[in-house]
Amino acid sequence: MRITRVLSLFLFVLVMSIPAAAEDWTRFRGDNGVGTSASKGLPSEFGPDKNKIWESEVPFGRSSPVIAGDRIYLTATDDGKFVTMALDRATGKTLWSKSIKPARSDEFHTDTDSATTTPVTDGKNVYVFFQEFGLVAYDKNGKERWQYAMGPFRNFYSIAASPVLSGNMLYMQCDQIEGSFLVALDKNNGKEKWRSNRPGRLESYATPMLYPDSKKPEALIVFGSAWIDAYDPATGKILWAMSELPVGPISSPVAVGDTLYVSGPNHAENGWPPWEGIAKEHDKDSDGKLTREEIAEAWLIQHIGWLDRDGDDVITESDWTTLGNEVKTDHFGAYAIKLPKGEGEAEKIWNYRKNIPEISSPLVHDGVFYMADKGIVTSLDAKTGELIKRDRIAEGSPKIYASPVAADGKIFVGTLEGSMVVLSAKGEWETLSSVDLEEQIWATPAIADGKLYVRTRGKLYNFGVAK
Repeated sequence: MRITRVLSLFLFVLVMSIPAAAEDWTRFRGDNGVGTSASKGLPSEFGPDKNKIWESEVPFGRSSPVIAGDRIYLTATDDGKFVTMALDRATGKTLWSKSIKPARSDEFHTDTDSATTTPVTDGKNVYVFFQEFGLVAYDKNGKERWQYAMGPFRNFYSIAASPVLSGNMLYMQCDQIEGSFLVALDKNNGKEKWRSNRPGRLESYATPMLYPDSKKPEALIVFGSAWIDAYDPATGKILWAMSELPVGPISSPVAVGDTLYVSGPNHAENGWPPWEGIAKEHDKDSDGKLTREEIAEAWLIQHIGWLDRDGDDVITESDWTTLGNEVKTDHFGAYAIKLPKGEGEAEKIWNYRKNIPEISSPLVHDGVFYMADKGIVTSLDAKTGELIKRDRIAEGSPKIYASPVAADGKIFVGTLEGSMVVLSAKGEWETLSSVDLEEQIWATPAIADGKLYVRTRGKLYNFGVAK
């Protein structure tokens, strides 16, 4: 009996001395992209002088931080090169930084570049994508494991979907003006396992998700332009497809239980301008073509890579009409979709159409659907789509590119003007605090182990309740 007691005491001490496994945030918006964490004890108020554990200077990038073990991984652009870096989770110190040169030079809109996609990690390795290069894998110490060349692409706003992992499979969605495809690689060696062409699927910027989860997925769900396609993760075979959905989606799909949530605005909400008016104003030589010189002072030049549908470096009536037909749709807004089992059919449950985000992804938490755009947060009943609350969280209409994330009864929303706003996580949400970090926030925050990691234009912050 005494030996048993001693043994029990020894085992108890041994178990208590083993540190709890650290919570990770391994891909864009965390576990399977849902944007929520089980973390507790996150601060309601924080800033450069309050509840800050550390801050580190980092090069500019629009990608979000991912976390595994004792590492935080980021990508960036710096001095014309593509950077992948690892920071120490406890201190924010840079452990290593690796650079590669672009394979080519693509033209982008000013709001994007090759370091827009977020890395994904399995804890042992990190996998990164750059549009002007392709996929690259590094081990946790920065040793390059393999490269997979990709492109060139025809997507003026960039291939913004982030890679996702399941088991030994690495998936990458590449939707563009023409030649869209989905590819699966062996994460261990970068060898292609399968590739599915996506004819008729135009530009999309949404990151895929695995259903019901990434451990034993039955379907890889891809939100493309006007379509949702579900693929067999092992073979790339299409299981089912649903049409009549938003065009050119940027926000990524989120699933809770057997319900999928997607959103996308109406890109032609104010009507598509007639070609005659555009040509009359800008076609100086009346040759039926708008050159870069002719539109140099107009808003058109900012989007020429999108407007030029046939890729001949001028905008014609054919380009204009083709694009107008693509974006004019009555299918827009936020949707809740009942997912089928196996190869059954998906079913739309509800559709809401006001204050739909252009970029940030929706959040579903404790039965409430949230979305944020232009300084406005909207909450809906996740089951019915009925409006609960719609109100401003900031003066003016600040752009919101980062997607909201939630944990510990709080929702965290970052704006492009540099504000981090904390809301209470409930249908009738309230603003708990707001702090100006004085730099643009492009990246979606990460949450792990009671800490909030916020990337601004030139810094990475680790916020937590001061001990």
